[in-house]
Amino acid sequence: MVGKAAPSAEEAVEAARVAREAGRLRVAQRALDHAHQSVDPRGALTARLAEEGDLLGRALFAQGATLAALGELQRAHALGREQARPGVARLAADYPRWRPKAGPIGAPRDSLVAGASGVFWAGARARGRVLAIEGGITGEGTEAFGRILELCARDVQWVFVDMEKLTYVGSAGLAVAVKLAERLRGQGGGLSMFAMSSNLKLLVETLGLAHFLNPTATVLDALDLACQAR
Repeated sequence: MVGKAAPSAEEAVEAARVAREAGRLRVAQRALDHAHQSVDPRGALTARLAEEGDLLGRALFAQGATLAALGELQRAHALGREQARPGVARLAADYPRWRPKAGPIGAPRDSLVAGASGVFWAGARARGRVLAIEGGITGEGTEAFGRILELCARDVQWVFVDMEKLTYVGSAGLAVAVKLAERLRGQGGGLSMFAMSSNLKLLVETLGLAHFLNPTATVLDALDLACQAR
């Protein structure tokens, strides 16, 4: 018995539209996943795919599915849909509400706590995750920092590290981050540290590490960086 042929990218986009309009948003997401895997980024269907992703992202946002909405809007924006950018900006402005809650990670004396978001689309074909860290990364806490970075990098190409509540990081901690950043870059992604203190940013730039750690002011800047990557 011959199995049913997989739908074309055009059929998948149309299936996503039908599912979205029927309120079946998860089905629509799966259909768009298939379309993204098979569409030619330079083809005529790209604009329609991006538009459908934008509309799906808005529908997911209305239902309170923050990360799913962010992912669809990021994919749409990465494909050139400028109308998706305001939605990404709105979700980024709401970041304090969905910022990952930090908890102990086994660092000495619990000097470092961290929390990670779920996985979301950071670009057209790259996934990402936000890591929020608090406290200090001392020499003895570097190993724990490395472990949490490795965990956050599983199944994603981008890791966005929220540095706003980090009080201290030594050269050993930065070296661990650079090592991961190099690996992620080899997978078509990268690492971006956002909201770091001015002193830490100066240190990163002085050491010539900005090329690897991509310091940005806000989570929106970090998301834009991933969206523009090719």
